[in-house]
Amino acid sequence: MPVSTANVLEPNVLVESACPCAASAGGRWLCTWRIQNLGREPLQLLGAGLPHSRFRSEEQELSPAPKLLAGESARLALAVACREPVGTVVENAFLILRVLWREQPWRIFARLRVVFDQHSVPENSTEVITTQPVGFSSARVSMLSRPE
Repeated sequence: MPVSTANVLEPNVLVESACPCAASAGGRWLCTWRIQNLGREPLQLLGAGLPHSRFRSEEQELSPAPKLLAGESARLALAVACREPVGTVVENAFLILRVLWREQPWRIFARLRVVFDQHSVPENSTEVITTQPVGFSSARVSMLSRPE
C-alpha cells in the first residue's frame, strides 16, 4: 500500500516500489521506486541511498537531478546489496532521499520492510515516510547551548 507524508510545512511525497527487484551483477539487485510529489511546490531529487547493512546501497548523487512539479513522479533505480535466505524479513531499512524543497535542503526517510520471497528475491514495501530539514539538529543544539 502506498504511503505518503501529508503536511503543508514539509515536502509531501509518495514513495512506493515500482516493480519487483531484478537480479543484477555482483550479488546485487536492481530495485526501483516511484517517487511522487504530492505537494504544490516543486521538489528536486538530489541524492538517494539505503544505509541498512542487510539492504544497502551507497548514497548516489542524481545527475541530472529530477525536478518534480506538483503531481509529477520519477522512477529511482538503485543497485542494492542484499542476500538473505527465503522468508527473511528485514525491518527498518530506509530509503533516504536528499531533496531541495522551497530552495531549502531536506531529507526524506522512507522506512521499508523487506521480505525475501520463495526464491530469495527481495520485495520491499514502504511503511512510513518522515521528513527533516537538513541542519535542524545543529540549530537546536545551538539554541540549547546558549548561556542565559
